[in-house]
Amino acid sequence: MAIAHRNGSEVYYEVRGQGPPLVLVEGLGYGLWMWRGQSPALEGRFRLILLDNRGVGRSSPLPGPYSMAEFARDTLAVLDAEGVEKAALLGASMGGAVVQAMAALAPDRVSALVLACTTPGGPVARPMPPETFAEVTRVVPGETEADRLRRTMGIALTTAFPRERAAELDAIIADRLASPTDPTQWMYQALSAREFDACESDAHLPVPALITTGTEDRVLPWTNSLLLYRMIPHASLVLFRGQNHLHLIERATEFNAVVERFLDSVAQGTSEIGVEEVR
Repeated sequence: MAIAHRNGSEVYYEVRGQGPPLVLVEGLGYGLWMWRGQSPALEGRFRLILLDNRGVGRSSPLPGPYSMAEFARDTLAVLDAEGVEKAALLGASMGGAVVQAMAALAPDRVSALVLACTTPGGPVARPMPPETFAEVTRVVPGETEADRLRRTMGIALTTAFPRERAAELDAIIADRLASPTDPTQWMYQALSAREFDACESDAHLPVPALITTGTEDRVLPWTNSLLLYRMIPHASLVLFRGQNHLHLIERATEFNAVVERFLDSVAQGTSEIGVEEVR
């Protein structure tokens, strides 16, 4: 447990495991619980650096709106606090936008990118569908916070997950209740996506990138990942067939294996995976 300081803000982070540094940047409104499927598996191979974006978890809630550039500078401050010159970055959903922004801001500090269920932003990207945003922000009279979280998470999960893995979903809900996100801070984070556009910087990205997506993503349509694959010069794409937005939670074992294989190939200088499917 540690704190990085930047311009009056405090960025909470944790370091787990040993090995080459791998920074994990979470999605919109999510905290460190997001990596419950990755941390135990990957910390045996990597020095994981997990951080809470401003406004969530134990990081500072600040006056908004925020921006991806601000999140990126927060991430860079964590690397500086840890004395890490260069690291691989794994960002999921909004976290994927953050790590793209950091690669544009400080490309010499990035060895590779893993972009999970995310978007390049800009006019060519497909945003969150209006019906998804409406459901996420809908207020249901009398609904408990646990039920609200279960309902909104259902948008990002397959229909089978709550039925077949109910205990796992209950554990996630418990983690979220223990680390609640303020609605105003959630909205500040959500609004940060409005001006995000990494299309030009992605086209000149000097490091390899692994892009993963669920083909049934209801939060950020999977075609955004196809755009990323076509934009980034040294990119590979893995499609999780039939999976929704949170494929890294539902198919954690397969996702972790793909990430490990990619980062191993980067270390060996042979990082071309191409296009693959996970069924």
